[in-house]
This record gives sequence, structure tokens and C-alpha cells, in this order.
Amino acid sequence: MNLRHIDAFPIPEVSVAGLAGMLESVQVADVSDTALVNTVTAWQQVIAMAQAAQAVAVREIEARTVDALARVPDELACALACTGRAAQDLFLRASNVARHPALADAWAAGALDARKVDVILAESLSAERDTADLVIADAVQRAGELTARQLAHHVRAAVIGADAAAAERRRVKERADRGVELRPAGHAMAWFMAYLPAEVATAAFTAVDALAGHAATDGDDRSVGQRRADAFADVFTGILDRQATPDGTPLPTRHGQRVALQVTVAATTLAGLDDQPGLLGSYGPIPAQVARELAQDATWRRLLTDPIGRVSSVGTTTYRPGADLTRTVQARDVTCTFPGCRQPATRCELDHRIPYDHHRSWAGDDSESGGNSTLSDGVQTSEANLHALCKHHHQAKTKGWWRVSYDRRTGVSTWTDRHGLTYARHPVVLLAAPSSVRHAPPPPPPKDWGDPPF
Repeated sequence: MNLRHIDAFPIPEVSVAGLAGMLESVQVADVSDTALVNTVTAWQQVIAMAQAAQAVAVREIEARTVDALARVPDELACALACTGRAAQDLFLRASNVARHPALADAWAAGALDARKVDVILAESLSAERDTADLVIADAVQRAGELTARQLAHHVRAAVIGADAAAAERRRVKERADRGVELRPAGHAMAWFMAYLPAEVATAAFTAVDALAGHAATDGDDRSVGQRRADAFADVFTGILDRQATPDGTPLPTRHGQRVALQVTVAATTLAGLDDQPGLLGSYGPIPAQVARELAQDATWRRLLTDPIGRVSSVGTTTYRPGADLTRTVQARDVTCTFPGCRQPATRCELDHRIPYDHHRSWAGDDSESGGNSTLSDGVQTSEANLHALCKHHHQAKTKGWWRVSYDRRTGVSTWTDRHGLTYARHPVVLLAAPSSVRHAPPPPPPKDWGDPPF
């Protein structure tokens, strides 16, 4: 194959292995500029073809699984060490593309990548089947000449134009899925995103833009984007400061606690003796200076940690944990304890790893607790037997789709799926030097639960 003279992409009638093998032999330092650009494009075709082949395997897992949508994404998230959302996207993409052979074939040939597959599906999936087939066939033809954003606009307009009444029904239905999301970014920054009806989002932006313009004064060297961001933030920080909505309604409490930012930082860092990072709830590590700034007007609660840096244990003999124990578990777990799940612990449910037995007290040895090493203190509702789980993963554990064991010595939770595959969720170490983590002893092998299903 002459990479200097390729008529068009995707290159027809090639396999992913054959094309990858040919490209692997290319010495990029020795080819012309044209051949080099074509090499990059051909590798992109390989990537798309590989993604399509991966989707075939995902569909086979789906075909073999009862309640596949509820179960398979969690298993893929653990296997790929990715977030639950990324795994669900992988699963839904594979499942939905099979309903449209023209799209599946174009993807398998490398004519478009997973990003454009997602765009086409997202914009057309809710349309009536006949409409969707026509729109997708057109989109496949146009995908090679449009960016993903341009393709989204093209498909969206085509779907609305094909059936205006159906488009209105979908608009009303989709409005129910509106929501807000916080997505952490690097450098102590984050994205705050809202999924809103178009007219509401536009109105909100217009208001923020007006506030930003009002804030512009002589000597203000902020850009318009910075002024918009600051005006937007002022609305919500003011609500937290007042603990009330703009109309004066008090903010509700959560787990009996005042709504507030949760920051964990070492006393030595606050005193300026070191610069260890702090931990901002719902976000993650933050630089020491950010923690110090937040500390200036804060109310502080002391947390005791063990030598590794984990929060120490307290317990109660009742089923429901009290406020202090709830705060301890939330501070220790930081997020849902299912591998890869990032739901903040403050928004999770507290689950007994070993189900609470209202008719007995654990005798106080590991044999009584199934080898879980969580109830050796004889208390069922304790820091050792409680963990934070989001609603989805709490239900998955309750239904027996997963089993979890916990090693109190290391803080490692080991999750076992229906195939017998195991995945570790390591504890979030608070305010510990990296060396204390590197030299922690390895966890013991997971308990043998027997053959799945459990």
C-alpha cells in the first residue's frame, strides 16, 4: 500500500489486523509529509475498527446476562478500571448500534469513530424507528466530512424536521431528566454543569452575563469569562453563607448536618509547618493554600487517624448509626466504596457490610463474621462494618450480584462478581505522606465465596 496515494478513507476491504500490521512497519521518520498525514488517518481507522470489534464482545456479554443493563456496566468498570459512567457508555453504545446495521457496518469499516457513533445515536435514538433509520443512513454518509459537533447539529435538525409532533413529545419527556453535575478537573478547578431546557439554560446564561457586565468597573482587569464565572459563583456561595435560599427559605440538612463544604487538612498544614494537600469533599485533593483559605471562616471538627492515615473507629449497638459515626464513615470512605465509583460519601447510603441481625450480637471472632474481619469488636453497627454505597451499588449488593469482604488491617474492600472475578477498592488515605502508603502491607487473598452466583 502506497501511503502517499490513498484515494479516500476509510481504506476499503482491509481487516483491523492487516491494516495495523502494515502501519506498524512504517518508519515514520522516513516517509513524506503526505504519507505521514495518511499514516495518522489510517491509524484512526484502526482505532475505530478496534472499537467496533470491542463492541461485538460487549454485545455477547449482554446476550449471556440477565438484567444486563443493571449488571454488566459495573463488571466492565471494574475490569477496565474506569468510571461507571464510562462503562455504561461503552455498554449502551455497543447495544444500541446493533439496532442499526448501516451504522454498525460503517463503524466496523472504520468510517467513523466511537465519538461520532455516540453523537448519531444520542441525536436519533429517541426518534421513531423509520425516521431514525433514514436519519442514520444520511448521517453515516455525512460523518466523514463533519466534525462531531457539526454532525450533532445536522442529525438534530433532520430528526426535528422529519416529525415535528414527535419532536415535541420527546422534548416534554426529556425535560424530566434535567439535572446538575460537578466534574472535578486538575489544578484545584472543576466543571459545574447543568442539563436544562434550552430556553432555561439560555436565560441563566443571559442573567450571569448581565451580572458580569454589571461587575465591570474601571480598573477591573478580569476578562468577561472570568467575570461571568465569579458572578455565577457568588450566587451559590451567598446561599451557603446565609444557609437560606434567595427567598429566605432555610436550606435542608443532610444526615442531620448543616449543608457546608467538607475539608480535611492536617493541623500542621494549617499552622504553616508543612504544605501537605488537603481533601475537599465531592472534589478530592487540593493544595495547602486553598485549604488554609477555606479554613479562615470555617467551623472545625477533629478527626483522629491511624498511623496509615485512615479515620479511626467508633461504634454503636443500635441499627442506625448516630451523627458522629455517620460523619466518621463518610470522612473515611470519601466516596462510594464500589471500585471506581466517585459518588461522594455524603450523598451515599450507609450499608452494613455484613447484614445487621436484629436477633443476635456477634460473638467477637472472625469465624462468626464470615471471615470478613469487620466485627471482631462485637458491634454490628460500627465503623468497621459500615461503608458508604451509592443507591445503585447498594441495591446490587443487596440483590447478591456482588459480594464484598473487608480487611480491617489494610482497609481494602474486595468485591467479587458473578464470574468469580475480584476487584479491590483501596482506602482513601487522609493526610499521609506517600511513603506510608507505599510501605503498607499487601492485602490478604480474598475469601473463597464458592461458585457464583452467590
